[in-house]
Amino acid sequence: MKSGFVILVLSSGLVACGAVENSRYRDTAQLERPPTLALQKILQNAVIDDSVEPKKKVAGLEEKVVLLDESPKKLVLKQSISEAWRTVGTALRQSDIKITDSDKNKYGYYVSYKSQGVLKNILSALNEEDTKTIYLITLAPQDSDTVIQAALANRNEQRSQNTDENVNNVADDSDGLIESLYHLLRDDVKTE
Repeated sequence: MKSGFVILVLSSGLVACGAVENSRYRDTAQLERPPTLALQKILQNAVIDDSVEPKKKVAGLEEKVVLLDESPKKLVLKQSISEAWRTVGTALRQSDIKITDSDKNKYGYYVSYKSQGVLKNILSALNEEDTKTIYLITLAPQDSDTVIQAALANRNEQRSQNTDENVNNVADDSDGLIESLYHLLRDDVKTE
């Protein structure tokens, strides 16, 4: 009988607690609200200007490369020598100028370059054995910039790519190579 009485008291207590409605838990108007941050106010009042386009990545270095009109022609690249070494290597790999060898200690690229002149292309098309002219592109530091020059590689380098009779017919177009490299670096090289 005692256990029945205890069950009756507990059940009536549970029913009494469950039946009471307390409106303070249902009405959330009195609860504390988080503060509005100043940044949220600024963003709410901000006007989005669609007229400004984001800066697009443009190929080429534009004003970072300068062609010096000297004889022989030279380039000035407004980068440190180590940055210029990577940039010139990237530009050569992205072009039709083929790197045959390189020497990072002396900052030099040996490249195979074919003159772009119309007359030269006609003459080389008539020639059965195409002469591959090897040039040495050298980079040298000058203050915070880098000077780039090109010169015809020595006869031993020419022999490694051509027969002996073609070595004698090699014409020097290092100025044409520098101009091609200038246009490539200024307009077309894709860095990063």
